[in-house]
Order: sequence, then structure tokens, then C-alpha cells
Amino acid sequence: MIVTNAFSGKLSEESKQNWLSYWKHFSDREYGYCAERNCTKEHHHGVLVTQSSICQRALFVVPLCKEHSNSFISQLEIDDGASIVPTELSL
Repeated sequence: MIVTNAFSGKLSEESKQNWLSYWKHFSDREYGYCAERNCTKEHHHGVLVTQSSICQRALFVVPLCKEHSNSFISQLEIDDGASIVPTELSL
């Protein structure tokens, strides 16, 4: 699945950690790796994305390793085993 970076600015390290915690809390799957399709590194950040097949305005969180999180500019193909979590869920 192709996702698009929803945040054009630079998120702080704390924000990325908070989004990862959010993703871990609401994810329906046990997934310890970066969601990028070909990456086998552990996830360290949560990033905000949109998915064009659902709704361009809906925001989702996916887990990425530091390298992919820091270099994620436009689009990324994520692994089918990784879950995307909507941001509108409440704790």
C-alpha cells in the first residue's frame, strides 16, 4: 500500500515517540519492524500519513525506523503486514 507523508514540517523526536506510543496502543497487530516494505529494522518513530484510497483528509499513524522516518518526504510503500492506525481514536 502506498501512503503519503501528511506533515510537511519536521516533527520533534518527542512527537515521533508519542505517535509511536499511540500506534502501539491502538494497533491490532503485533509488528516490531519499520513499516517500509523492504526494511527489516525495528521501528522507533510513529509518522503521520494519508492514504489516497481511503480519504485524502484522514490521517493515520504508521511505525518507521529512524532512517525512513527522517528521510520520508513524499510517498512510501508500506508492508501489507503493518497496520495503519487512524488518528481520531481517543485514549
